[in-house]
Amino acid sequence: MFYLKWKKCINYFKKKIPQSEFNMWIRPLQPKIKKKNFFLYTPNNFFLLWIKEKYLKKIKILVKKYFNIKSSHIKLIINKKIIQISKNYNIKKNENNQENVLKKYKFKNFIIGKSNKLAYQSAYHIAQNPGNFYNPFFLYGKTGLGKTHLLYAIKNSLEKKKYQKIIYIKSEHFVQKMVKSLKNNSIEKFKKYYRSANILIIEDIQFFSYKNRTQEEFFYTIYDLIEKNKQIIITSNCYPTKMKGINERLQSRLDSGLSVCINTPTKNTRIKILIKKSHEKNIFLPYRIIYFIANNFKSNVRELESILNKIQANLLFNKHKNITINLIKKILKDFLQVKKKKITIKKIQKIVSKHYNIKLSELLSIKKNKSIILPRQIAMTLSKNLTKHSLQEIGNFFNKKTHTTVLYACKKIKKLYNKNLIIQKNYNILLKKLSV
Repeated sequence: MFYLKWKKCINYFKKKIPQSEFNMWIRPLQPKIKKKNFFLYTPNNFFLLWIKEKYLKKIKILVKKYFNIKSSHIKLIINKKIIQISKNYNIKKNENNQENVLKKYKFKNFIIGKSNKLAYQSAYHIAQNPGNFYNPFFLYGKTGLGKTHLLYAIKNSLEKKKYQKIIYIKSEHFVQKMVKSLKNNSIEKFKKYYRSANILIIEDIQFFSYKNRTQEEFFYTIYDLIEKNKQIIITSNCYPTKMKGINERLQSRLDSGLSVCINTPTKNTRIKILIKKSHEKNIFLPYRIIYFIANNFKSNVRELESILNKIQANLLFNKHKNITINLIKKILKDFLQVKKKKITIKKIQKIVSKHYNIKLSELLSIKKNKSIILPRQIAMTLSKNLTKHSLQEIGNFFNKKTHTTVLYACKKIKKLYNKNLIIQKNYNILLKKLSV
């Protein structure tokens, strides 16, 4: 009876929030009643604070409704057994092979955000009714953003439903198999195999570039499968018509269904990813650490995983008692240095000029117009804050200005930043543009 009541409580959240969010935050909660008190056990302090901030108000209403327990008697507690595991930094041994790892890619554990919501929804619809939605389905974006996860989520979902003849292949392997079939005079067998698929999934089709014979064969394979209402799913690093070395006829066919881009995850999405991945790795980081990582690393999911791997290894072998920002900066020193190197003074000058709608030559000139001096001083300040160049080196990039000129510019912008909301807003916009 107790768990039936609790199930009613959590079913509210199951209907109201995304499944991935439900699985991450609500499902792990462990309820218990002791002496008229209702206790909810959480894995760690960060988890507890998150539940308190986001869900506790509604949980109290539901518990009061189904258990008739006063709000003041509902308490969040940290589960000491779980805490002990996190303190020891035990790493679960992964005994599964690569294929089993890929089997874990499911829709329910895909972190959804603004950058990938349409891709997720489209992939989910295809998995429910293949061949009748968005055919071909073309998913594109930079590496490490979740394309492979969605492809395997479709594949795993369909395999669970006993869907027949699903072919999943990387484009370079497709090319290799085709070349081999041509050498062995077995091209007809090759054609028959791929054209008999109910679902054909090809990853990283940009590798077909300048391979005319392969492109021709693939074009007719697509044509044949679409005529039979068989589902085709393709990924690439860019939009179909932007791929170099792909003939127009194939580009047009690839773009005839639905093309969806997965973009770089937003900060909130990166926070969700870091929380989920860190829990999977059994490392429970304070929120300020999660926020620091999400705020400083903005490229892709794989980079975030790589960062967590480094933190995990360092914590395991060095057994730090307190996880601080300074410790994380030290652990991630190499990552941060590489990130910093990507921002150059020339890049800063170019972005500032464009933002203020002035010519780059004007920004670097000796002109003292107010409309040019302010952008120049902001560009100098950004150069000081975002690069490792000395004041004199920065001055040299600005038509051999002296180091005292650069220092004056930095002090001036710092003062204006604290007083002028417009300058503060523009400076923050430029920071955001430079961090992309």
